[in-house]
Amino acid sequence: MTSKIPAYVLSAVVMFLTLFAWGSYFVPMGRYLSVHFPGDPSVTGFAYGAGPLAAMVSPLVAGWLADRAISPRYLFCILGLVGGALLWWVPTATTTFGFSTLLFLHALCYFAALPLLNAMVLKALAERSQFFPWFRVSGTLGWIASGFVVAYVGNHLLGGLEVATSAKIFQIGAVALVVAGLLALGFKSSTSPEAAAEQAGGSVWDLLADKQFQLFLVFSFMFCIPLALYFSYANQFLATRGIAHPEAMMTLGQVSEVVFLLLLPFAFYFLSAKHALLVGMACWALRYALFALAGTDESLLMVGILLHGACYDFFFVTGMQYADRRAPAGLRNLAQSALAWVTLGLGLWMGNMVAPMLDTRFIDRTNPAAPVFRSEFWAYPSAFAFLLMIFFAVVYRDNTRLSSR
Repeated sequence: MTSKIPAYVLSAVVMFLTLFAWGSYFVPMGRYLSVHFPGDPSVTGFAYGAGPLAAMVSPLVAGWLADRAISPRYLFCILGLVGGALLWWVPTATTTFGFSTLLFLHALCYFAALPLLNAMVLKALAERSQFFPWFRVSGTLGWIASGFVVAYVGNHLLGGLEVATSAKIFQIGAVALVVAGLLALGFKSSTSPEAAAEQAGGSVWDLLADKQFQLFLVFSFMFCIPLALYFSYANQFLATRGIAHPEAMMTLGQVSEVVFLLLLPFAFYFLSAKHALLVGMACWALRYALFALAGTDESLLMVGILLHGACYDFFFVTGMQYADRRAPAGLRNLAQSALAWVTLGLGLWMGNMVAPMLDTRFIDRTNPAAPVFRSEFWAYPSAFAFLLMIFFAVVYRDNTRLSSR
């Protein structure tokens, strides 16, 4: 029993550092690019497209290796060290091609490591896996903490240097990722990957042959298409609605995420995985409907932002736990990687491909400094999310429970 206590602490610390590493450069990177690559708007698209593209390449390979060839903790450590070194070198590039290439190589490591971490934490929790959200909240706190470090602590320690536009944002993230990789060696392996696979008696095709898991992956992919609009356009949309500091207002979404992550394990006592996913889908549809109807009503915009916790936690975090429960014992790493592939990778990438069509039709950019969003820009994805939710409720018949009670 005492051996589990360090594992719980380790899970929270490694989750904190891993998300801290991502947030330290991802949020301020747009400002960094505007200073170091002026007059080259293409580099922003390449930089922010590196993550979804990498998530379509590396997670499945890493998941397969972790289930069949190498212990997840060793693989996570390798990915953390290599990914951290690449992130440190990213700001040394002086060309768009060099910068984008190094960032993409880092993203290959990072988005392969992230689902492995989810699987390791879920394994450490064992029969208490319904409390996974309490450990995932440390990742959200890491993301929030990275913003404070970049915005305040770094500036104070570096004598007034604006960290957000310096190479420090990448170096801070690199150090955090390397430390996370080294600490991950502390996770215990009860059995070897080969023993776990033999005990499960299955293969990759057993995972994909599960019809309910197939449907879950398909719906996860389709639902991430409208979700991509929030990450790409919400900040700009709020600014056009007269919000003075949209970045600050959007941090309320992370506060909401922390609250709902703490409450989620209790919700699992009453909701099956299917019903929890339906709650998440309904909240996304409602959020976009509020954006479409809000106009300049700041209260409706505020509610839409505060729904972020329910939107993200009931859909993404529930999905992580469901994938862990549904997968055979020897394929749990692959299950997490497959989910990351269809959501963080293919789904968000497809959403960013669809977004320009809505942008062209429903955003008036006659004045580039003050674009005008028509209500249809959010109404269409809201309707799509609502219809997809109804379809999911009708055709999906798995009532797997995520709580042992």
